[in-house]
Amino acid sequence: MIQSTIARVLPSVAFIEVRARPGSLTGASGAQAPLPPGAPYDEEPLPPPLRRGPVFEAGSGVVVTSDGYIITSSHVVQDARQVRVTLYDRRQFDARVVALDPSTDIAVLKIDATGLPVAEMGRSDALQVGEWVLALGSPLGLLFTATTGIISGKGRTIGILEQPGVGVQAPPLENFLQTDAAINPGNSGGPLVDLRGRVVGINTAIATETGLFAGVGFAVPIDLARRVAQDLIQYGFVRRPFLGVMAQDVTAVDVEIFGLPAAKGAKVVQIVEGGPAAQAGLELGDVIVALDDREVESASDLQADLAELEPGRRVRIRLFRDGKERTIPVELGMIRTGGPPPPPGPGEETGVLRLGFSVTEGPAGGVLITSVSPYSAAARAGLRPGQVIVSINRREVRTAAEFVAAVREMKSDAILLIVEDPDLGRILINYRLDPAPALGE
Repeated sequence: MIQSTIARVLPSVAFIEVRARPGSLTGASGAQAPLPPGAPYDEEPLPPPLRRGPVFEAGSGVVVTSDGYIITSSHVVQDARQVRVTLYDRRQFDARVVALDPSTDIAVLKIDATGLPVAEMGRSDALQVGEWVLALGSPLGLLFTATTGIISGKGRTIGILEQPGVGVQAPPLENFLQTDAAINPGNSGGPLVDLRGRVVGINTAIATETGLFAGVGFAVPIDLARRVAQDLIQYGFVRRPFLGVMAQDVTAVDVEIFGLPAAKGAKVVQIVEGGPAAQAGLELGDVIVALDDREVESASDLQADLAELEPGRRVRIRLFRDGKERTIPVELGMIRTGGPPPPPGPGEETGVLRLGFSVTEGPAGGVLITSVSPYSAAARAGLRPGQVIVSINRREVRTAAEFVAAVREMKSDAILLIVEDPDLGRILINYRLDPAPALGE
């Protein structure tokens, strides 16, 4: 059963390569120093020598429409200058970032394609702890990998989501699924699926002290991710329902003070003046235990349940006040989160840097490769510092000026190099350039 599920789902999984803005603090996937527990995959700053240039990242995604919309993690593409998608059949496409929502760590990409296999969506609210799941993606550069595990927990709030300034600011929304299916750098944005092949989550983070999997991974529930992605595609931002309260989990002390039947619910600790909750008459110390017919067991439950509703909807809030249960109707407001990525800033490097390496004239003549960008197409093809370029696209080059002239005359993204390697001698290397910038329109 597992084999057939994997075979059915993998064609809808995407490998995502990203060239980030120079100076980005989002680190390269798979090149991390030890991370604190709960850190997102790719957010460890690179050493200072690497931060000065472009940063290369990798992640995963899942195709959700046959015409090329792909869900991934916001932190994978939040600093993207160029994005390339590789599908399971090894076709490659330049992609644009449609929009992203850092408050939920969800982003949507678009590639120009039709007739793509589409992943089947499941329901995360129906998941039970102990259910078997599969994590699919491309961890550590190992394309289209599958791992198995169970749902270890639900409704996890781990304090990793931030607001890097895309769209109107709003509180992060964390209500993660926890799994012990092996997740590593590069899995981020890939699907977590049940044994029937239905997507139940989008892998987003790990709790680790080493930067690698340590038995605890987290995924955005698909009920939330789907709602966010639909808004990003339709509106370019997320229309999040707004209640106008700050809530905390109920403690044993609260049970005693408020005369509650159990330590469940979301305790109201702040009310936004003039907001929907204030207008409806909610008070500090109210303990919300249900939203319409959905039980609320924690503050993250309340956030997640609200996020799945439409702004402007009228809901019934069941709560405890002074030890007595009551129901209060509230009409939800709306706040905007997320949005399209920022346009390229002045002075951002393009052109020759798409090659993925830099050169100088060697002391004995020739075009010497001085550095190769980590995780670039050039690095994957086998280019290394110390190699000497003999020719580019069958044109012999002896000086840096001849090399630059040859690059400028390139008529496609495919490049053919002959290089002199200090250990291997003369070798041939072909690859396709890193994609040109393709951000939101």
